[in-house]
Amino acid sequence: MIVQHAYGVRMRTRVRTVVAVATTAAVAALLTGGAPGQAAPATATASSRTVTTQLSIAGGAGAWKPSTNARVTRVRAAGGSALQVRPKRAAGRKTISMRSPLSAAPVDRAGTVVRASARLRSSQPGRRLTLRIQEVSDGHVVASRSATVVPSSRGWRSVDVALRTTRPGSRIRLATQAKRVGGTHAVRLASIAVTQAVPTAPTVPTVPTVPTVPKVPVVPPPPVSAAACESIDYTDPAQGVPTFTENFDGTTLDPKRWRVRDNTFLNQDQAWITKDAVSVHDGYLDIAGKRMPESQWKTNKNALYGTENATRQYSTGYVDTIDDAAADRFSQRYGSFEVRAWVPSTNSMSRGIWPAFWLRADHQPGEIDPMESYGGPTIRSFDPSSSYEWNSWADTAQGSTTDANKQKTQGRADVGTDKIWQDWHVYGVTWSPTCLRYTYDGRTVGMVKFDDPLTKTYFRGPTFADTFHIRLNMQIGSKYWGWADPEHTRPEFSYKIDWVRVHQGKELLGR
Repeated sequence: MIVQHAYGVRMRTRVRTVVAVATTAAVAALLTGGAPGQAAPATATASSRTVTTQLSIAGGAGAWKPSTNARVTRVRAAGGSALQVRPKRAAGRKTISMRSPLSAAPVDRAGTVVRASARLRSSQPGRRLTLRIQEVSDGHVVASRSATVVPSSRGWRSVDVALRTTRPGSRIRLATQAKRVGGTHAVRLASIAVTQAVPTAPTVPTVPTVPTVPKVPVVPPPPVSAAACESIDYTDPAQGVPTFTENFDGTTLDPKRWRVRDNTFLNQDQAWITKDAVSVHDGYLDIAGKRMPESQWKTNKNALYGTENATRQYSTGYVDTIDDAAADRFSQRYGSFEVRAWVPSTNSMSRGIWPAFWLRADHQPGEIDPMESYGGPTIRSFDPSSSYEWNSWADTAQGSTTDANKQKTQGRADVGTDKIWQDWHVYGVTWSPTCLRYTYDGRTVGMVKFDDPLTKTYFRGPTFADTFHIRLNMQIGSKYWGWADPEHTRPEFSYKIDWVRVHQGKELLGR
């Protein structure tokens, strides 16, 4: 499932821009170790196998972009200069944020570790203060990491955060955020330093010449067979153990386990996301969709298809296990991921209804989609509502099924004579070190082998070396399958999830 959010971000959606503070000429000096725009001398050690340099993100108060409810000024603080951010108005408590300009030079290599350190101070103790690094490529945030502190006094607090970049040529941006700032209390940030550690080959010492020994050819292991992939099932107690179970037995979602999105949108459909569309009752999670009264329609100026889906006539819900400063939520590399769900994508009066169960990489722009269902009638020549699609992506922004080296694999699940919208069904994927096996009610409906020559570079790359979190959502409207409208889409519908279960292979625990 490709998503692009309100901030133009095509990737994992934990996006928090920030209040930040830094100096004008002093910022450049802090970030470069010298004059603005100049990098400090490189240092290298054979043991670390990296070259560490300063990264320039220069600019004063005028170069940092604040949130619409905040303003920034330069002040004297911390033995030098700092940026001070405060709300424009004194009423209420609010979140204020700000972000820096992009780094002056791009990051040369993927895998570069970028580290940022700074000191934060709030005139209102107990506020949650965040420092974030963002990797930006072609105008999109493709990776981000953050660190948060909650000062108990008005003193300065040091913050450090590191990010491993995902692609060459990207640029780095810093951001800060302060939550629940009241009145005209101010937040200051100073002493910013940003470095990058670029992986290099280690220095190899000279060794005496020795007689040439004939090389023994290395025989690679045979590729995994379909039968071998079929036999991998971490839900089997002989092979795996449970690592995450959610039965939705209560009346609310535990915020330490689930994040519920509110007052936001995706830019490929025509719905507005609200927490009011998410509820727990009768032993299941209910993600409701409905056509809103015209007086409640929203406008998305960043809609991907302009006037086609700028007006948001429908509301929907979205939950995930993305972690943040308030919780350490679930993610895992490898395992069996399953949900028991009832989809609302019937073969009539459900055009544009698009429920999904999918996994997203924590730090990479890729995903695994065990189930995406589309309602009908569609604008295409066939009706997919009796089946559903599975996908795996290395990079949702660049993947193509026609490339010589595929960045995406996909397939349509053959469910036989079943009408998937008429009952509860179990949708799952087993992700092992050798293959992906997609399942429907325990039956294999798709398989991807990682060492296939067409997909080896994709599945053996950085995306599938990452951990993945869980997402459950329902988009409404699609340019490909058709936009929802009163003539072809009923006014109310519901995506129900009975349970979520994740297992891990016993031999993979701790990996």
